[in-house]
Amino acid sequence: MKLFINALLPTSSAAFKKVHLLFDETIHKVSVQPLELEEPYEEIDLGGKIVLPGAVDAHCHIVDSIDPTPAISQISRFALLGGWTTIGELSYQSQMPIFDFQDLRHMQSFLDDSSYVNIPLWGNVEIENYPYHAENALDLWTKGALGLAIFSPSPNESLSGMSFTEIMDLFLDVYTSDTAFLFQGWDQELHQSPSFEAQQDAIKKILRRMQENPIHIPRVAAWDTIEFLNGISKRSDISFSLNILDIMALFDEELDLPRHHDLLENKALLWELIRTNKIYMLSNNAAPNASPDDIIFGTEEAQMLSYSYIWLLAELWKKRKVPLATVIKMCSENAAKRLGVYPQKGCINAGADADFVIYDPQGTTDVTFPDGRDGTLPGRIESIWMNGEKVLQDGEILMRKGAYLPRRDTPKRRHNRSTWI
Repeated sequence: MKLFINALLPTSSAAFKKVHLLFDETIHKVSVQPLELEEPYEEIDLGGKIVLPGAVDAHCHIVDSIDPTPAISQISRFALLGGWTTIGELSYQSQMPIFDFQDLRHMQSFLDDSSYVNIPLWGNVEIENYPYHAENALDLWTKGALGLAIFSPSPNESLSGMSFTEIMDLFLDVYTSDTAFLFQGWDQELHQSPSFEAQQDAIKKILRRMQENPIHIPRVAAWDTIEFLNGISKRSDISFSLNILDIMALFDEELDLPRHHDLLENKALLWELIRTNKIYMLSNNAAPNASPDDIIFGTEEAQMLSYSYIWLLAELWKKRKVPLATVIKMCSENAAKRLGVYPQKGCINAGADADFVIYDPQGTTDVTFPDGRDGTLPGRIESIWMNGEKVLQDGEILMRKGAYLPRRDTPKRRHNRSTWI
């Protein structure tokens, strides 16, 4: 058993709460009062450092070959260095799609052997296996997959794209379940090439066909689509992510990096959404072989995982005074809720896994930005803990604690107001 003393937790206001935090693999108690304990424990004085939950990314794109071990190891190391203790695996380019439980177990073996962080898995739909595709998909859902990723068109020769008629049939087949879906694509019937408008038209077709199941759009980069999705999110259980590198390029005026988004002319309006907690989720979309020029299925260099959380804390909280609670929701809590791994992940409550990022706001972090420029960010990660064990200290990885993480719960609705903060 371990006991943090002089630990600061964020609150819904600008103030912090000084607590005593008792944990082993999970959190046992969080108290503002000293704890009287009969069992032996190790006391760790944090000296007023901030305890944050491990960051959660709903979708990275790790697997791109039949031997994913090197990519899993490399990307999960970057993630751990940056405080992302849980990252969902979606991969647009996997040569081993997850069509059934046997595929899931096969991928689990690679993750258990190589990952430095917790990795849950999105499942795929093998439409060519009609009429058994829906049965296999539901089996994946009941056995711990995050949900079913559907693409139109497919970004990958190993995975068949689905027509909107086939997607509608799938929705009807799983109508009685609470299966979650992820969709990415563009409308090939109305448009000749991918564009933001073609993506929005595809999303509208999906919404006309879906039932009550939750659905998530992994990357949105158009202001009209953001407005549309925010406007309907209380009527339809739909969520979306903004790409972190798009946010960095938009608000860091020194970052010289061409991006595929149309957010610049609505920068002030987007900022207001971020400031007022109306942007639900942020994602790195990291991949071993990035494709940032793909307007729909774009991915980013994996190295940014090592500093993106620190950048968000520095830019949004320290510099621009966004409430720390809001930043944590966008980087951790909301993703955990949407993935169905909350309150196991994404919070600091009794019963949650003891995954912590110990953050020193007075320190600094040296980074190399995506445009090649060297810089220093205010704030640093002093240590990272996973399942109650210190896995990183001052930038040095001490041990590997990562593994496959099955989903335990049903995803929380986007407008669920319960929070640990």
